[in-house]
Amino acid sequence: MSQSLDKKRPRLSPRARVVIALAIIGLSVVLSFILPGGHEDASNVTGDTVPSNAAVTNFVSTLTVNRSVDFNHVHFTVTSVTQAAAFSDDLRRGGKYTVRVELQASSENGNQAPVGIDYPALARLLTPDGQVIAPKLVSIAPLVLPNQSQSGYIDFPFNTQVDLSSLMLRLGSGAMVAFG
Repeated sequence: MSQSLDKKRPRLSPRARVVIALAIIGLSVVLSFILPGGHEDASNVTGDTVPSNAAVTNFVSTLTVNRSVDFNHVHFTVTSVTQAAAFSDDLRRGGKYTVRVELQASSENGNQAPVGIDYPALARLLTPDGQVIAPKLVSIAPLVLPNQSQSGYIDFPFNTQVDLSSLMLRLGSGAMVAFG
């Protein structure tokens, strides 16, 4: 019995421990490429996922806008505006209703540098009574690359139903797009 207590566990040399650690890391990397995951979703150059068609809960109204504005060397087109109680891809609850502004952004001709747009700080929805609404969710890439366009949306919270044609999108301090 005393003989088994005197035996110590064999220790691995530092070199053996490093080899084992590298083998575990290598196996993890190989498995991350083999096993299914979200990396197959990105099919564009920047790796951003393309927005999917969301299910709409308690649809209220939609409005086709197709109006444009230029801001910070980027050409923005508001394609449509939709109001509903919820969208399946928006898990943030900020009001009883959500107004989703769908837009396209493309760099102006001749612009050779990427342009960063801080949508949460710059995008505001203006109501006829003077309310300024900040976005609750932004799903458009914040970097506009030269000679490329991108699509996405910005969600704004509302507590009541609103006439979409009475709203305006403001970017920064002066670039505006009236919806109606």
